[in-house]
Amino acid sequence: MSFDIANRIRHHGFKRLLLAVSGGLDSICLAHYFTQNREALGIEWLGIAHVHHGLREGTADRDAAFVEAFARKYDIPFFLKKLDGEALKTAEGSLEENARDARYKALVEIASTRSNRNCMDPAASRQDDFECIIVTAHHAGDQAETMYMRLRRGTTLAGLRGIQETREICDVECEMWNEKEITTHYTPHITHCIYRPLLNTTRAELLEYAREHNLTWCEDESNADVKFARNKVRHEWLPQLEQSNAGATKQLCKVAGLADKAYGKVMEKCEELFNPALQQEKEAGMTGANNECMDTGRTTFLNKKSLRKILLAHADTDLSEMFRLWLSEQGFRFPIGFFFDQKEPAHVKIPVRAAYRKRAIAKNGSTVRICEFETVEAALKFVSCK
Repeated sequence: MSFDIANRIRHHGFKRLLLAVSGGLDSICLAHYFTQNREALGIEWLGIAHVHHGLREGTADRDAAFVEAFARKYDIPFFLKKLDGEALKTAEGSLEENARDARYKALVEIASTRSNRNCMDPAASRQDDFECIIVTAHHAGDQAETMYMRLRRGTTLAGLRGIQETREICDVECEMWNEKEITTHYTPHITHCIYRPLLNTTRAELLEYAREHNLTWCEDESNADVKFARNKVRHEWLPQLEQSNAGATKQLCKVAGLADKAYGKVMEKCEELFNPALQQEKEAGMTGANNECMDTGRTTFLNKKSLRKILLAHADTDLSEMFRLWLSEQGFRFPIGFFFDQKEPAHVKIPVRAAYRKRAIAKNGSTVRICEFETVEAALKFVSCK
């Protein structure tokens, strides 16, 4: 297997890494590679984290013990986080999504603990805005599965980017955790980064690497259960697609790469178009009494006149999706069509007052205020205030 990682690690400047290791083939290959090439990669600190979901009796304990033994063998700090399996099963939503959300939260908590230790060390250097990078073993097969699932259910340009090699995520106070949240949120809450160095590596290459280095790993029996959507894609639908269209898996990964490049250019244009409409809170006059009924988390202010001027200048163009993507990049996700109205300039309609889940938007005088709340009820209360 050819790991084209060293140059990318140096490019990113990552120095302190927390490896998320389940004990499976991909994560064991990841852990072995980094432990063996630590000095060559210029890594100052390396840790291994394992999340026990509490969903499998017996084998889950086996996996945790296996990963801990691996970490001990290579003298790497080991961190174990046990979750409440029953709570995951009974929570609203699918078990897959609940487990994934909880896993990322657990990894961030571990990374936060490590980051706090670094902050206490006067000799510790700071790597840009992040302290400890969370490294996962997502590979080319995971990328193809994600693309297939998104294309089946429908997606946007942002969704076509697939799994990102690097991804900024929010801290434990934020709602945005899982891979459904496919945008990057530029807010004060961003404190951690996920890095996925194996996205261009196939499972066949991982197997070759494992055999070459005499590695052993654990098999999670739940990965064969096709009642879970991703497993059905992995074991049935993608193989069928590959059988009828040889090379389909590689093409799905290629599309993700192309979409990612295109998305960057689109966002540059979005910022050029809409950033001039951004307004500071003081400029918006939303202080003191004007803030009643508006106890929010993230908030963005837009100058209504500036925004309308922009839209009128592009009245013959449909900017509704670009506007939606731009807001998503600010941390405010709304569904496709939320701002679309063919009768409006540039097809962008700003609701007077409207809520979508925990997010809400309202026009107030010369200002458009867009907010993120802690609860759906709070968002609804906001739009009901006069």
